[in-house]
Amino acid sequence: MLTPLLTYLVQIIKFQRALIIFLLAQLIDIFDHSRLPSTDKPTYKRFNQFQVDDKLPILAADIGPESLNYEQLIIDYMTKTGKDLKPIRRRQGTVITFQNQRCPRCNAPSDYLYANNGKGNQLKCKICAFSFQNGDAQKKKAVVLRCPYCQHRLEAHHHRSNFDVLRCPNDQCSFRLKQIKQLSVAEAKQFKEQPSSFKVRYTFRNFKFDLKGLAASSPVQAKVDLSKIQASPEVLGLALTYHINYGLSARRTAAIMYDVHGVKISHQTIHNYEEAVATVIRPFWANYPYELSNQLVGDETYVKVKGKWNYIFYFYDAVKKLILADYITPNRTTESAVVAINQVLQKMSERPADLQFVVDANPIYQVAQLYFAQQGINFKIKQVVGLTNKDPISKEYRFLKQTIE
Repeated sequence: MLTPLLTYLVQIIKFQRALIIFLLAQLIDIFDHSRLPSTDKPTYKRFNQFQVDDKLPILAADIGPESLNYEQLIIDYMTKTGKDLKPIRRRQGTVITFQNQRCPRCNAPSDYLYANNGKGNQLKCKICAFSFQNGDAQKKKAVVLRCPYCQHRLEAHHHRSNFDVLRCPNDQCSFRLKQIKQLSVAEAKQFKEQPSSFKVRYTFRNFKFDLKGLAASSPVQAKVDLSKIQASPEVLGLALTYHINYGLSARRTAAIMYDVHGVKISHQTIHNYEEAVATVIRPFWANYPYELSNQLVGDETYVKVKGKWNYIFYFYDAVKKLILADYITPNRTTESAVVAINQVLQKMSERPADLQFVVDANPIYQVAQLYFAQQGINFKIKQVVGLTNKDPISKEYRFLKQTIE
């Protein structure tokens, strides 16, 4: 009698287990196709760590440090070595395309010039060792970027979408020698095996975007023209007060408008009014001449826009409690930091001499500082590093950073 009962109960348990698995599968399928907002979280990405050199490059002519005379150089060579500096001996049948070319530095004729990199159209003077492009018969008036430590011309190292990375190729540059000298014994050993693992050369990022093109663009035109809406100004103000000031959803605002005030209005209409009013109000907020303090703080964080995670760069006056910049972008780049800082600068009728921004340890703010310095706009960057006060700057300015966090 007991055995059939146990067998029956086991069958019921198996049936219940199969039913539970089936229902779980149905629930998973329902949630996968549900229109409910996704509860996903942003993927935290540590910002790129790189070192930023403080000094700006020097603008100098694209020639040697001074003009030379090839005849005098030949005499000096003879005096020093006791030998004649003879013209270049070319192979028989060699055709040259720079017969009329002269060295733009020492004015040496083409007999002392040779192709420095094959078909790369670069020439080099045998007398003064100056390299230049074929066609530069006269001394160049254009300027190039030079290392602030050794005045050597910077060369392109990397090309990115919005900037070029330039670095000093001079192995005897004082900056490079100092960086190598500061390496520990273990680092020096690793440097000999993997020199590319250490940044020892002066580096500069030359950005391709223009500051004038970073001005705040006009807001997107709203779907609704406020001058043509059917609602009265009182109804418009009342609906936005519930929705904006009290933080109610558009559906709850629509319900209150009908239940309390007897005004029938849809939640979508409230959204349209909200967008239209924001389009009108934002220029007044963005261009208002605020009286700002000298305690300006910046940060960036995640924000979800139309179902996709983006970054929002914002700056805040810790004393006046004013949000001065709110730039939303899918990328956490130097250009984004420049745009956000530029929004703050546009709100200043006069820039104070002691202007400074308190930010985190992201190096893009240092690069943005150098970019503005190129435009003649100078300010200081105070970086609060990490969560603990490991340096004097973090200890002094952490309270400001905490106000924006």
